[in-house]
Amino acid sequence: MIFMIYFISYYDHSNVEMFHPQFKMIGRCLKTYCVRNIDSIILFKNRLRFKSSGSRERAESSLIDYLEVSIRGGKGGVGCASIQKMVRNKSKPDGADGGDGGSVLLKTSRSRLDFSHIPSEVIGISGGAGGSKNKTGERGGDLVVTIPVGSIIGCQQSQKPLVEVNTEDELFLAARGGRGGRGNRSIAGQMYGYDRYFCREKEEGEEGQLSMLYLEMKTIADIGLVGLPNAGKSSLLRAISGAQPKIASYPFTTLRPHIGVIHYDGYYRVRMADIPGLIEGSSLGRGLGFSFLKHIERCKSLLYVVDMSNTDCEPIQTIRILEKELEAYSMGMTENIVGIVANKIDLLHGPNSIVELARAFPQYPVMPISALEQRNIVAVRNVLEPYKYLFVHDQSEDDIILQNS
Repeated sequence: MIFMIYFISYYDHSNVEMFHPQFKMIGRCLKTYCVRNIDSIILFKNRLRFKSSGSRERAESSLIDYLEVSIRGGKGGVGCASIQKMVRNKSKPDGADGGDGGSVLLKTSRSRLDFSHIPSEVIGISGGAGGSKNKTGERGGDLVVTIPVGSIIGCQQSQKPLVEVNTEDELFLAARGGRGGRGNRSIAGQMYGYDRYFCREKEEGEEGQLSMLYLEMKTIADIGLVGLPNAGKSSLLRAISGAQPKIASYPFTTLRPHIGVIHYDGYYRVRMADIPGLIEGSSLGRGLGFSFLKHIERCKSLLYVVDMSNTDCEPIQTIRILEKELEAYSMGMTENIVGIVANKIDLLHGPNSIVELARAFPQYPVMPISALEQRNIVAVRNVLEPYKYLFVHDQSEDDIILQNS
């Protein structure tokens, strides 16, 4: 069953009825299943694709904070051409109009962290075909795609933002559905003379509106981890949130941001982002350059992560480099710093460097930890607790959902 759904959804999940011309009811049920479980189908396809290429981890854990998407409304249903035979060899057209295609809506939800659940192409539900005996085709239901609160919706062609959605359950009409085609009953109603009784003309449904949009997250996390490459940011995210970013002993292991969630009692949580490493000259485009700094700008607050075992660059010098690059990119960005994480204390000989770091930056709390051994992780949790917020999970918003109308 799942392979048949995968095959059908691979081509066009909105037109699965075409595979069942003799069993329209089965086709409609299968189409509804595909729409209600479109997230699972896309994830199933991605797992097959990434498993063959050896990059499954990237599909499951990478953060997507910018997405260009093609959204098309559902196509209108085709009209029906039917002649009803009456007594005394008389007849009249009774083919009804096709149903209108469904629209595609974007809806904000706090349960969403990024755009990884949205495919690059979204197609609305097609309207049903008209039938004989004046049976109008079924209207396609509306597709509702959930996006994070604080998203920016813009036009790909002009690269200008259209709207910024900042409240929960806010709706944006992305693409309207097409009008259903007329049946021969409607067409004959505009004809005169004897020919209208034998009209067999019908119309195809209109195509849905096509919108080429980009989706951009204004804020990707509550806390962003900032540090030089190999400072242990990914290890800290693993230790404190249970996320599974890639960890290795070479620089620039993290090429895209990863999101972890720190849970507190009472359904409170804090979102933390592991951001690719910063090097000296990033504000001029070196390393990952501006793309990295753009991710930092989308975090509400920042934490410095310093490698205390690095003999090539002293901790105080490391902080100076980070401050210089952040201020060179955007004035006032260092005002969002809430603390310094002194990582890899398991490789440190003596506490002198930690004391010197605290004296050099008395405005920040210094948290000596070992992310690898998970030592003193609770200190980081306590510092971040004032930034927690209440999270209420709505199970109905886990997938792209279908609204009956």
